[in-house]
Amino acid sequence: MKEDVCTSRKAAELLGVTPRTIQLWADAGILDSWKTPGGHRRFSLQAVEQLSSDILSGQHHQPNEGLNGYRTQTTSQTNSKSPGNINVEPARVLVVDDDKTLLRLYELTLASWGLPVEVILANDGYQGLIEVGRFNPDLLILDLQMPNIDGFAVIEALQQQKLLDQMCLMVISGLENDEIAQRISLPESCTLIQKPIPFLRIREQVENILLQK
Repeated sequence: MKEDVCTSRKAAELLGVTPRTIQLWADAGILDSWKTPGGHRRFSLQAVEQLSSDILSGQHHQPNEGLNGYRTQTTSQTNSKSPGNINVEPARVLVVDDDKTLLRLYELTLASWGLPVEVILANDGYQGLIEVGRFNPDLLILDLQMPNIDGFAVIEALQQQKLLDQMCLMVISGLENDEIAQRISLPESCTLIQKPIPFLRIREQVENILLQK
């Protein structure tokens, strides 16, 4: 194999994720790839290194200055307890929405609960899919109408890799149910909610996740 070409496993090692995450990113078009005549996926080493550079640069930006508006914020409370008064690992919550004002509202509201929660915010589907692979969220809160990779494409990519079985999905959208149904068939486990954001239901979901940890 040429030195400037690598396999899924090698790409996973270089990026510090699982081969399954590499497949997710390839299917979503985040990481360019092609298949050999034998059906094996291959990646340009340059593309892998570029993605690694983008991810690393995004980690070091201050809030509101990240790559494509991407930002992270941890709101976990080390000494907080779950609803059952037992210390647990934080619930990992990934919020993907292109409205930065709403992202800030999510951040402040979840932090105000005093629950052990670790929150990652992303303002488009591209960054959202990167964080799904890196963050492995317990709960994904997803908007549908976004630039670049929209919420529909995110769901399709997650379904293709069977990753929705590993997380709770809450789709919060201003679209009507029939408009969504024309675009995609949501999984039965998905909670579909119309805007405005139902923070009480989100809190209930987070508490349920904490009780299961």
